[in-house]
This record gives sequence, C-alpha cells and structure tokens, in this order.
Amino acid sequence: MTARLASIGLAVPTGRLGIDRAISLASVLAAEGVRAETIEAIHRRSGIDERGCAIIGPDGEQTLYSATRDRRGPTTSQRLSRYTAHATALAVNASRDALHRARVDPDRITHLITVSCSGFDAPGFDQSLMLAVGLRSTVRRTHIGFMGCHAAVNALATAEAFARADAHAVVLLCCVEVCSLHYHYSERVDQLVANALFSDGAAAAIVAATAPEDAPTLAGFSSAIFDHSAGEMSWRIGDHGFEMTLSPSIPDTLRRVVPGWVGSFLDLHAIARRDVGGWAIHPGGPRIVRAVTDALGLDTEAGAASLEVLRHHGNMSSPTVLFILRRLWDAGFPKPWVALAFGPGVAGEALIVR
Repeated sequence: MTARLASIGLAVPTGRLGIDRAISLASVLAAEGVRAETIEAIHRRSGIDERGCAIIGPDGEQTLYSATRDRRGPTTSQRLSRYTAHATALAVNASRDALHRARVDPDRITHLITVSCSGFDAPGFDQSLMLAVGLRSTVRRTHIGFMGCHAAVNALATAEAFARADAHAVVLLCCVEVCSLHYHYSERVDQLVANALFSDGAAAAIVAATAPEDAPTLAGFSSAIFDHSAGEMSWRIGDHGFEMTLSPSIPDTLRRVVPGWVGSFLDLHAIARRDVGGWAIHPGGPRIVRAVTDALGLDTEAGAASLEVLRHHGNMSSPTVLFILRRLWDAGFPKPWVALAFGPGVAGEALIVR
C-alpha cells in the first residue's frame, strides 16, 4: 500500500526578528568580554535576513530577556512557562493550513503525530491542538521528542507506517519549535552561533493512503548515526534553558560521511543523483548546505531552496525540512525529491519523495 503526502501547512510567528535587531539584542545580552564585532560577524555570516520570534509581542518588544537580570538569563522553568501557549498557537495555524490544503475535515483524522524539542509540558500542545482544530477525542497520539532538526523525517516515516498498515488511516503530523525560549547568555562561540541561527515556526502535513493519486509518494527512508561524531552536536536541558553544543567540524564530518550514505540510499532506490529534481537539505547554516552539495558533487542550485528558507525563516529545527519541501512543491520542482537532515549525534535522516 502506498502512503501519500496530501499537503504541507506552514505557520510562523507574527513577531519577526530582522538581522539588525537580532544583532542589537545579541549585543545587549552578550556576556562581558564578547566583542560587538564578533556578534555582528556571526549574524552577517548566518545567511539569515529575518526570522520568526514568538516571544516578540504586539508592541514589537520581548519581555523574557533582560540585560539587568542574572547574567545567565531566565531559569528553565521561567522559559518553559511560555512554551505551551506559543507552541499551540503555531501548531494550530500550521495544522489548519494543512487540513485546508488537503481538503480533509478534522473528524477524518485518525492519528496525530506531534514533534518538538524546544519544550516539555503534560498535557502537551497535542491535546490543545486537538481541541482547537476539532479532532476527535479518540485520535491515536504519538509524540516524537527531543530529536532535533531531523525529526520531521522521523515523523513522516512514522506517518507512512501508519498509512501503509491501515488503508483508512489519515495522519496529521505537526512539528513546532519555539527556539527563542533558549537564548544563551554566553561567551562560547557555538552558543553565540546558536543565538544567531535558531528561530520559531511550525509545519504540519497530512499523510494517507487515500490521498489523490497525483499527490507525492513517500517512497523511502534512511537513517544513520555517524561514527566518532557524538560530541559534535548535542542539545541538553540546563538550569537556564536548553543548551546547544555545535562543533565547527560538523561540515567536515558531513563531507566525509554523506557521499557514501546518500549514494547507497539512492542506489537502493535506483535513483541517480543527476535525476533528483529537488533537494531539501536542512540548513543548519550556510556551511552545512555547502558541505552537503559539495560532497555530493551537486551544483549550487541544489541548495537554493534550503538557503532561501534559511534567509527568511532561520533554522526552525524540526519544521524546516517541511518548509523546504513545500517550497519545492509550490515551485513545481520535478520529482523525485530528496530530503536530508542532521541532528544530535551526529545523526542523519533521509527521505525520497516521488
């Protein structure tokens, strides 16, 4: 039985953080000893012109962070007290968009998959989402937590399994992240980079075997944990927010491991690299996209959709790959498409869409 992608819905916060304002905020909150020139250089190299920021209110100001507070910033409890409201609002908007685009009534949804790594709460935003969107109380719920930037691919694989197992299943999956809750008051370069890259947003998708025959097919998945890379990327709960560790060697690691992994995956599905019509490469940053396209011998245009999403939305973690796939879809890129994403571990997830 074939599982098809019926739609992708998107949502971003009304609050926006342009690069100049982001530099200004980062400069005010930076640890003593961090040079203003360093902060500006990191932001200018980020590839981001603007990004969604849920904690910016209607007056254009944010109230979570203050330069006069404890120089480590708000506690994790204070940060997470805002998570559910922001996550629910974004998830509801993205899910409504996906349902509308698929022309699916909420009461047809049989399974709900939620994805997030930027907050915890129980009952979580999944229950709030069900009530707001009008899903039946008997919907089967699955939560994929704390997997980071590649988690949308894990969610699509789970949805595909549900749809293949049950011809009547109609799966709604929703990825939502509120990364702005975890701004670091730090002098560490990797945390300054995280401050400049990460953003807020949500993406939802409908997956079903009963989707129209011209809907894209979820045709294959691959997972890999790359040897000797466990210390290069991590995401842990600290006393003052969640703490990201990013090694500058990640692009070099990807150049080393991606060709063999992706080559074997494409060979398994009898697809040549030159026949891939669209690439959705998770933009952990511009260097990540360049490393992957260089390693695979792709032309620079292969990373254009990823860099465009990065430019206007930042790195939203889990929703980002769905934003790129939606861009390929809307622009009419020929299939097959290949999505690649990387998260803590370093781990990779890949998807073929036909």
